[in-house]
Amino acid sequence: MNNRKNKWLIIKRHVLLRGIKQQRRKNRKKRKKNLKVEPAKIVGVPRNFRRVKRSKLNRIVDHSRKELLLKKEQLINNFLSVNLKYLLQNPESPLNLKAILKENYSSHGVINVPEEFSVLDKPKESYQTLKKLVSALFIENSYTVILNYEHCKRVELSSQILLDIILKDFWALSTKCHQLGRNYQNFFPSVIGGKNINEIEIQKLLFSVGSPAILGIEEKNFTDVEKYKLCVYDNQKETDLQRRIEQKEIDTTLMADYVKRCLKRMNKELTGDKMNDLCTVIGEILINAEEHSTTNFRFSIGYFKEDSREGNHFGIFKLVILNFGRTIYEKFKAEDCPNRDIVEKMKSLSQSYTSRKLFRNREFEEENLWTLYALQEGVTSIPYGEYKRGNGSIRFIESFFNIKGSQEADNVSRLSIVSGKTRIVFDGTYNITPKTNLNGDTFKVMTFNDSSNIEEKPDSNFVFCIDDYFPGTLISAKILLNDDDLNHLKN
Repeated sequence: MNNRKNKWLIIKRHVLLRGIKQQRRKNRKKRKKNLKVEPAKIVGVPRNFRRVKRSKLNRIVDHSRKELLLKKEQLINNFLSVNLKYLLQNPESPLNLKAILKENYSSHGVINVPEEFSVLDKPKESYQTLKKLVSALFIENSYTVILNYEHCKRVELSSQILLDIILKDFWALSTKCHQLGRNYQNFFPSVIGGKNINEIEIQKLLFSVGSPAILGIEEKNFTDVEKYKLCVYDNQKETDLQRRIEQKEIDTTLMADYVKRCLKRMNKELTGDKMNDLCTVIGEILINAEEHSTTNFRFSIGYFKEDSREGNHFGIFKLVILNFGRTIYEKFKAEDCPNRDIVEKMKSLSQSYTSRKLFRNREFEEENLWTLYALQEGVTSIPYGEYKRGNGSIRFIESFFNIKGSQEADNVSRLSIVSGKTRIVFDGTYNITPKTNLNGDTFKVMTFNDSSNIEEKPDSNFVFCIDDYFPGTLISAKILLNDDDLNHLKN
């Protein structure tokens, strides 16, 4: 591999052998020509069989393309992972395969990554890149698909994990087709890779926790980066609720230990309270991801980078946890939602907003309101009799704010929740507020308005409708760990 610093590539074994096979075919043809064979009698062909109208030829080409796409669809249905299949087949998904087919992309096997690859901050350009990638992998007929990072300056972690899941599950499908025999080997690209990765920060992300590392192509160690590669948890393998909870605790401990290792490199450690808050953030996000997943999978990834600026030594911890399936809104909206009391309260709240004309199409809709309501203390889609929770979301939000501290000390940390067409952003501008109901019970709310009243419309800068539907729930946290969170270790 040339220029290994800014290029990665993975190739199927049969591609490497293709040249040898082609040479063998040429040798066989050459031997046949040397054989003495009586010349065949040439029979004249009627004129009407010797020409084909261009329009008819196009129909023949279209027919063969449809047959090829049909065979690809059959292989996708039979062998593609449940997660990527959901992502490609959900009618609302921005990566819906049928919708992408109508776009008629022609990438010729090269996908240009935008200057800022972020489905959170630059969703239009980023989803367009992912659409082109899906087209090149599953629709177009290229042997090679290369991601070109020549103009890319920044890659956001949740966008990278989406791309990694697509590449990882595609490669599993391609490998399965290869194992089935030569009749299935040439339907999908056999080479995937990246090139022109010139930015050092992007190199660090990709070669430590990104696609090259996940696919086993190339993995590197960096002095200022601690690795926590993509973790995939399959709920289908474990049906016992208690063991699921135990697994969540194990995963939480592993990630907390990972943060400890990161800080130890800086000769620092989290204070006791901050470590408890961090474990709460991780654990509650994990269990929320499991509760809302309808594909029974949970994905998590962490990335810690050490930095120094203006004499300050600090670390930035990034955490992304996501699942595919019903969105938060769809879980409550479904007829089979078991917690009907909460659903009735949501419907009543919607009627109040509708009567006051507070809903705005493509700006703030019922889906956004219900998703915000689902974060409040005491709200859950699970029946209270089966599983007494309902404050998980507010707990991890509160713990996030505890780690973040004051806006003056930390204007970097940010938490985002994306589900369906809703995005909610926490940066400390609005905080959690305790309230008391008519029975004297105290509970906590996060309403994103000055009145701390869920019946009043939230600030549209923090709770809003997005154009690109996410088929599941994505939680992305960026946490600054500076001196007010850390204790110095004794050498």
